[in-house]
Amino acid sequence: MLIKNAAVLAPPAIILLGFLVAQSANALIGAWAFIPLALVYWLSILIVVRPDREVFAKLLKKPAGSRLWQIVPYFPALFTVVAFVWGLRVITITPLLTVLSVIFIAVNPVLEELFWRGWLLSRLPWGRVVNIAYSTLMFTLSHYFMWGVFSLTIRSSMMLMPLLIMGVLWSLSFLKSGSLRHAVIAHALVDTFNLSVWVFLNLYIPPVV
Repeated sequence: MLIKNAAVLAPPAIILLGFLVAQSANALIGAWAFIPLALVYWLSILIVVRPDREVFAKLLKKPAGSRLWQIVPYFPALFTVVAFVWGLRVITITPLLTVLSVIFIAVNPVLEELFWRGWLLSRLPWGRVVNIAYSTLMFTLSHYFMWGVFSLTIRSSMMLMPLLIMGVLWSLSFLKSGSLRHAVIAHALVDTFNLSVWVFLNLYIPPVV
């Protein structure tokens, strides 16, 4: 049954494809490999999920249940504020990097949450705890084996705990509220405060790494 379950196979397949793209592009263009990787990664998610307007409307609807699960997703973003303030003191902001950053922040959180939480958690064949564990593990590994190919920061062991916490909290928020709205916003804040594009290009490496 597991072999036939697309939800079980899709994450490692996407990670493997992303790893191969990252390795190949990194050999040719260095850390700028984040651009072809992002495009292939996002396209892979769209092919697997095949979202339409109805899917987006359903997953980004007004959250239900306790307000706690609307607040919880933002906890990881709070811890990235320090990195953001520190980073702004040392990075060089250019029009190109700003545009790339805006595009990444606008697209990546939506598609990642759509896949790792919205699509995956509702299709995995196990119980809630194991489903969250599998989704979170694959989410964490995707960063190491894709973005970590060229980013010194993302392949650092210091990223392990934050990624696991984000995966668990955003999963719980979605399952408890029935909506990805706050997980997407929180994810966008994390990508913003982490200065993702500068981190991909190794133009900013946080002091803790």
